Amino acid sequence: MPPVTLKEKAYEQLRAYLLEGTINSNEQLTEKYLVDLLQMSRTPIRAALEKLAAEGMLNLAPNKGLSLPELSLRRVGDFFDFRIAMESHIVFKLAARKLLPDEIAWFRGNLELQRQTAERHDYLAFTHADSDFHRRLALAYDNAEIAQMMENLQDRLFQLALKVLRKDNGRIQQSYRDHLDIFELILAGDGEEAKRRMVEHLEYGARILVL
Repeated sequence: MPPVTLKEKAYEQLRAYLLEGTINSNEQLTEKYLVDLLQMSRTPIRAALEKLAAEGMLNLAPNKGLSLPELSLRRVGDFFDFRIAMESHIVFKLAARKLLPDEIAWFRGNLELQRQTAERHDYLAFTHADSDFHRRLALAYDNAEIAQMMENLQDRLFQLALKVLRKDNGRIQQSYRDHLDIFELILAGDGEEAKRRMVEHLEYGARILVL
């Protein structure tokens, strides 16, 4: 495996800082601040910023420089409407077939990780497990188009899930229990109830963010 370049390292670190909210204001998007934060030169940082801007993680406007994308309440609502429609369909369909043993083992391991991180109130680690749970449901459904759409939504999914947990400190335990219940309903073949619980789970997140 070739060594990681400074440009790649800068990109991965900046991407993580943006997703996790370490960089959360336009005032932090200056070369001086980022040089101090990453402890590397301007050249790899500039290359990383250009790549992140091309991916939509940042805005890069002529004569205005870099800024964080704004997410309006309407866009949050639209995002959750889309997720509710797609993910309720996924769990309903999954309940109609038997998951493979390796799929069940993966979900059990993920849910145990969720339980542990929820108990520690480790919002960041829990959100990583949360995001993986929802993405794996789409992969288990085995619809290439839906799986790709979920993959394309991963960054936004992660950011919004983390915002929900940070806004409602008591949500982390309930979110874990929701995931556990939905998974058990899929295993039991109860598609209607799994669908209802997924809608309820996602609607709660939407309400928290638009209040």
